[in-house]
Amino acid sequence: MSIIKNLSEHKASQCHVIIHENGIIEFISYTTSVILAKKLLKNEYDLSCSGTYSQTTRKQISWFLREYFPNISYYDIKSIADTEKTIKTCK
Repeated sequence: MSIIKNLSEHKASQCHVIIHENGIIEFISYTTSVILAKKLLKNEYDLSCSGTYSQTTRKQISWFLREYFPNISYYDIKSIADTEKTIKTCK
């Protein structure tokens, strides 16, 4: 069973996070899956990004990263957006 959560500091924004049973953390902006964080080890994740889209989505990406992956910046994500590249990180 997946868990759907709003960002803690932006509960009214048009984005949310889905935490899947298999450990994947998925960031959704409006109805678009933007970031997938696949769990590799206990606290290690592999992040991919489908795109940065609009100015609002870019803001939401920063909020998501601050809450879930504070060691990754928006610019790190931007560098892999819409590519096959990923970023490995710890949570």
